[in-house]
Amino acid sequence: MNSTKSDAEQIDEECLPLFPDLPKVEGRKPRKYKRIDQLIWSDHKARFIQHYLRYFVQITKHGAYIDGFAGPQYLDKLDAWTASLVLASEPKWLRHFYLCELAQDSVKCLQDLVASQPIPMSKSGRKLPRNIEVVAGDFNQTIERILASGRITQKEATFCLLDQRTFECHRQTLIMLSRYKQQPNNKIELLYFLGVGWLHRAFSGLRNEEIPLKWWGRPDWRDLLDMNCWSIAETVRRRFNDELGYKFSAAYPIFDREEGNKIMYYMIHASDHEDAPALMVRAHSKAVRSLPAETQMTLLDISKLSLPDRT
Repeated sequence: MNSTKSDAEQIDEECLPLFPDLPKVEGRKPRKYKRIDQLIWSDHKARFIQHYLRYFVQITKHGAYIDGFAGPQYLDKLDAWTASLVLASEPKWLRHFYLCELAQDSVKCLQDLVASQPIPMSKSGRKLPRNIEVVAGDFNQTIERILASGRITQKEATFCLLDQRTFECHRQTLIMLSRYKQQPNNKIELLYFLGVGWLHRAFSGLRNEEIPLKWWGRPDWRDLLDMNCWSIAETVRRRFNDELGYKFSAAYPIFDREEGNKIMYYMIHASDHEDAPALMVRAHSKAVRSLPAETQMTLLDISKLSLPDRT
């Protein structure tokens, strides 16, 4: 494979706008969003998501939350479990939760989590409507049943977290989610995790080519082998706009200190809501400010990190 620039050099050199696909509106200046200039670490990503959903529900006042791979990734780090943090988040205005998981031990963890939830109450002491469903099985199949049930209405603001392990989320699943809402309603908002840090290694270990084909949705998945992680993330991000029809998308690099400060994955956010980009920037800033000073780092420091070429 050809040598390419490192992730640090690519990010620093390209200096792309955070939301390059924001549409231009005649007679009105395009919205500008400050580019993210501080790193977010993998062990704090759940807080990032929690902050965003807090802002999300303050705009929508209601909503549904789908977590496609909801089980805890690490049983010894339950304080960083996204499903737990989202359920505990205030205000408790999200009404419907679908926590999906394939592994039986993780399903049991989710069931215990749901059973431990207190009755949701407003600040005035009024009981709030809330339904939490643990959905066991392959998310690529169970999501079809969830959407076909019609329990998520067309007007209900809906957010879907796809914190997959490499190739778990099929392309057809993304298509299904993006097409569920009909105009003039906003599409189901997506937060999709792309594991670039181990993607090339995962490709090399594949014995069944149906796996990457279902994940990528096209036979040209081999083209990714010659790309670095930034190029892969940008390719995936653009597909959310060009193929799935989302108005806004952005890719946030997530770093891992334990792996030598490498970019382990990109968190790709896709939405139709015009306020979503600003809310995501705000959530990122809030998550970074909540970290101890010694864990914060700016993107200007990336060149000092040991970031290998992801080829």
